Amino acid sequence: MGSGIYIATAGAVAQDTALDVAANNLSNASTTGYKAQRVSFGEALANTRSVDAAFTGVAQMSSDASTGTLRRSENPLDLALTGDAYFAVNTPAGVRYTRAGDFRLDGEGRLVNGAGLAARGVGGAELRLPPDATDVSVTRDGQVTAAGESVGQLELARFAPTSLVREGENLYAAAGPQAPSKEPVEVLAGTVEQSNVNVVRGMVDLVKISRTYESLMRMIQGYRDVESAAARGIGRPR
Repeated sequence: MGSGIYIATAGAVAQDTALDVAANNLSNASTTGYKAQRVSFGEALANTRSVDAAFTGVAQMSSDASTGTLRRSENPLDLALTGDAYFAVNTPAGVRYTRAGDFRLDGEGRLVNGAGLAARGVGGAELRLPPDATDVSVTRDGQVTAAGESVGQLELARFAPTSLVREGENLYAAAGPQAPSKEPVEVLAGTVEQSNVNVVRGMVDLVKISRTYESLMRMIQGYRDVESAAARGIGRPR
């Protein structure tokens, strides 16, 4: 009885985490370049005398690396990437990586994404265009040109899945070295990579997780009721 309530509680905590992840995925179904997060569960033997007692918990959270739907746009600075590469951007916390390629020019002529973060060029410099720049375009190898003249090349990066840490705001931090390129990476201008969240699957996951969580909470309440009844019965005259 005593271990049962803790096992159910551990399961409820794990499902609560999964619920947060599923809800966050759905809320980012329309976020450019967003990668859905996946939760996997693991079982760990409890440190008790009962050999069959085990707790379930979150073993790993990972990103779904599949490419989202590519949508054509009228903006030549909307960029998408083939394969598993990332755009490098400058943030107040340092270099970060993202698949969000909804770029534009800010008031200073810098190439920035939808969050206002400046794109990094090869070598680390920001890409700035002249105030009177015309015919701005981006080639498949990431060269940014204005009136036919190159103003820099986008810094693109590839990492092993375990070498990136999700930080929120559609950004990742490097936790390891970049991975060698296995195939050429192409920049697709005038294209936006949409979120890879499947809304139907997300809704089904949300319902399943919610029901599992509710069942576990009912189990916990049932254990509490039984133990309370047992405690009240102790010492009662027969």
